[in-house]
Amino acid sequence: MRAPLCLLLLVAHAVDMLPLNRRKKQVGTGLGGNCTGCVICSEENGCSTCQQRLFLFIHREGIRQYGKCVHDCPPGYFGVRGQEVNRCKKCGATCESCFSQDFCIQCKRRFYLYKGKCLSTCPPGTAAQQSTWECQESNPNQKSGRDRRPRKDRKLDGRGEGRPRPPSPQP
Repeated sequence: MRAPLCLLLLVAHAVDMLPLNRRKKQVGTGLGGNCTGCVICSEENGCSTCQQRLFLFIHREGIRQYGKCVHDCPPGYFGVRGQEVNRCKKCGATCESCFSQDFCIQCKRRFYLYKGKCLSTCPPGTAAQQSTWECQESNPNQKSGRDRRPRKDRKLDGRGEGRPRPPSPQP
């Protein structure tokens, strides 16, 4: 009677230890020894599941991919929070840095930034700024490079138009 009871306790203990052994394997060292923030990690592919607030960044080299858990996505990627997993997704092809797939904050070389988009040329009504590689809206108050603000010797009427000042009384 004692032998079957001991055998039963031994099997129960082994079953209890099974999830613990699996957990140790999941948070192992991984490729390059970096499984920081991982819930599940393998030596071949790195992280496949991250802790709740971290983003899963999948780095691809040729046909290989390696997952890493990061607080912030690297340049060229943006973070997407989901119910199951938070992921880093790649910005658009012409975008160097972005907030989302549809809103770029810095463009790749030879592209101009205009309202969150990267364009090869600036749209009508804008001017290309070579120093910043941005399209800036042309000022409608400027005509032919001339400033149309009222001169000091003119008064504005109710419509914003300039009219001559009446002469000042002579003492």
